[in-house]
Amino acid sequence: MADAASLQDAPLRWVLEDGLLTVTIDHPPVNALSHAVRTGLVDAVELVDRTPAIRAMILRSTGAIFIGGADIREFGGPRLDPQLNAVCDRLDACEKPIIAAMQGVALGGGFEVALASHYRVAAPTVEVAFPEVLLGLLPGAGGTQRAPRLCGAALALDLMLTGKRLRAPDALQAGLLDVIHEDPVAHARTWARSLVEAGAPLPRARDGRALRDVAAQRAAVAAAAAQLPDDALYRPAREQILACVRAAVEQPYAAGAAVEAEAFLACLASPQREQLVRAFFAQREARKATPPPERN
Repeated sequence: MADAASLQDAPLRWVLEDGLLTVTIDHPPVNALSHAVRTGLVDAVELVDRTPAIRAMILRSTGAIFIGGADIREFGGPRLDPQLNAVCDRLDACEKPIIAAMQGVALGGGFEVALASHYRVAAPTVEVAFPEVLLGLLPGAGGTQRAPRLCGAALALDLMLTGKRLRAPDALQAGLLDVIHEDPVAHARTWARSLVEAGAPLPRARDGRALRDVAAQRAAVAAAAAQLPDDALYRPAREQILACVRAAVEQPYAAGAAVEAEAFLACLASPQREQLVRAFFAQREARKATPPPERN
């Protein structure tokens, strides 16, 4: 286990002030969830839970992006522990409040980290998205289970099956965010102090009640399945996403998370995922090689 000083060895910075540990992800250019970031987040939560002087944690980041999802530099390499699903579960299980103070965009795993936190404060310009399907994958760190429990199956499936972005006001209305504020970090600190003083219970996305009308949620899943685009490259991931959200509707969180874990591994092993990842890197290299337009 890390102590407070050793957190500085990860691409995270921290400040402990007045009982609040503010943890800042500082991992340019997009604050991707590299192995070092994942390890640092787990170490930070462990520190919070075992340190009586720390009463709450604020999770923030530098730059224009909250967290940009997986680190593409790790694509194709060995999967190193802690995996992101374990990181999110550790955030969720923290015995003290964790507030995600979000700016910019939260993509994929970054959005899953926010959902695993107990509270989410976002700047007005924040956008959230699950773009994993565009690489033949699915949100594999609890996203297919936490998001539907907060916003319902229909919206969760719309986000996961398309990869579209959702603006902060719409995410707030849907229950995926708690507060919009011009200065999310300052508001998170004030809110954390009031939560601690009140001894407020910790809300967890996995306990969200948006799926309580099971019949309506089953109908939403069936409607999404009936409208699934006939695209051979993306269809395997989309079918797995449907299966995961169906499990969220019909099973307890732990059972649904197990379905998600198996579905994620199936996507990882699919030839469609390999083809989409190759295309992603080819497009990325092509953009690097394209000279900027000449100015008149």
